Amino acid sequence: MSAQLSLVYKPAHAGGEAWQRQLAVLRTIVEHLGRKEVAFELDVNGSTLSDALNERDRKRWAAEWTHVVKAMLSMRHDEISAKLLRELANADVANTPFVLDESLDLTAEEIVAALKRDDDGKAALERVLRKRGRR
Repeated sequence: MSAQLSLVYKPAHAGGEAWQRQLAVLRTIVEHLGRKEVAFELDVNGSTLSDALNERDRKRWAAEWTHVVKAMLSMRHDEISAKLLRELANADVANTPFVLDESLDLTAEEIVAALKRDDDGKAALERVLRKRGRR
């Protein structure tokens, strides 16, 4: 009996598919933020933005534009912008072993309590306290 080999796509194919998914997210983001506002922030005209989003006339979405729209989404404090930003961030790590997780804003007391619950955390906490001269 032989083990079945897993099907592996070439990086160019996998990367191209991931880019098409990310480009779809970017189109949705541009619609959400407004084409005029995005074009203004990117310092391009509307037709250049449209051509880049649709990869027409040899125009492509510039990598730095992604960071500009991320900043634009971050400045908005609505649920849709947060959802779109999460989708874009997840698209950034496609084809990697990484997974994005929601950040937690813990207080110092919560961090200490979590460290004390974990055996390895207790040892780490003891080392830190010893170095600071508290124990």
